[in-house]
Amino acid sequence: MDALALELRKRGKTVAILAVDPSSRRTGGAILGDRIRMQQHHADPGIFIRSMATRGNLGGLARATSDVARLMSASGRDYVLIETVGVGQDEVEVAGVADVTVVVLVPGMGDDIQAIKSGIMEIASIFVINKSDHPGADRLAMELHAEGYESPIVQTVATEGKGVETLLESIDKVPCGRPPGLPSQATLDHIAIAVSELDAAIAFYQSLGLVHTGTESVPDEKVRVAMLPPLELMEPAAPDSPISNFLAKRGPGLHHIALRVPDLNAAVERLRAIGGRLLNEPRAGAGGHIYVFVHPASTGGVLLELIQEHQ
Repeated sequence: MDALALELRKRGKTVAILAVDPSSRRTGGAILGDRIRMQQHHADPGIFIRSMATRGNLGGLARATSDVARLMSASGRDYVLIETVGVGQDEVEVAGVADVTVVVLVPGMGDDIQAIKSGIMEIASIFVINKSDHPGADRLAMELHAEGYESPIVQTVATEGKGVETLLESIDKVPCGRPPGLPSQATLDHIAIAVSELDAAIAFYQSLGLVHTGTESVPDEKVRVAMLPPLELMEPAAPDSPISNFLAKRGPGLHHIALRVPDLNAAVERLRAIGGRLLNEPRAGAGGHIYVFVHPASTGGVLLELIQEHQ
């Protein structure tokens, strides 16, 4: 982390470093020594360093790490670097926060790759073999290749700055800011409710303080849709509408949940690769977005709509 920050500053980039340390289960305290290790940056206004204690939070991050990362990004820092606690197999929360996840290994691990590969090894955008001047570095690289990992492998000697420039170039080349095979982060877009009388339902939810932002028809689905974020109210526009069938079988109520994804086509490819069952091909929906429905059999019982704002 220290070497990366130094290389970034040489390039004129501003940096925020969030260094997470584990809290003692016995005392609740944490050493928070990362800033001591990076004292060469203490007077540099282009580098912000914040040590954070986990305070019992699991996953390798502190509870506030994600929020602080967003804050640093919004404040204009060119790079936000997150150093997790020393992690094991299932401490992979950083992959849901960071655009690029770098997994740092060292020679002499022996069979440890086999022991941890089912978790942390799978989230790597890039593998770094640090201390690569020690015996076993090349063998470790070959083991990674033999295991079938396709992420770039960079060898470094951080204390001497060797390989750090190559590492930074590899970080900048990661497409879409996500590890290969890791889905881009989805966010809740809306909850869809099937109703028999749209106007009455709109009036009800407006009385609760929700704002009606518009109503339109979706010919392909034979439905009228009213948006009152975070709700979408749906009324059948024809007797053979899927919503008509839903109301006949179950009555008014929750119809589906919609998640917004940055790249719908990529999400569809991943779902198909794992045997997910789709109900339609991506097509245009209300508001101009494109969408696809995922069968409840693939989601654990909930009809799921994936949407992307623009094609």
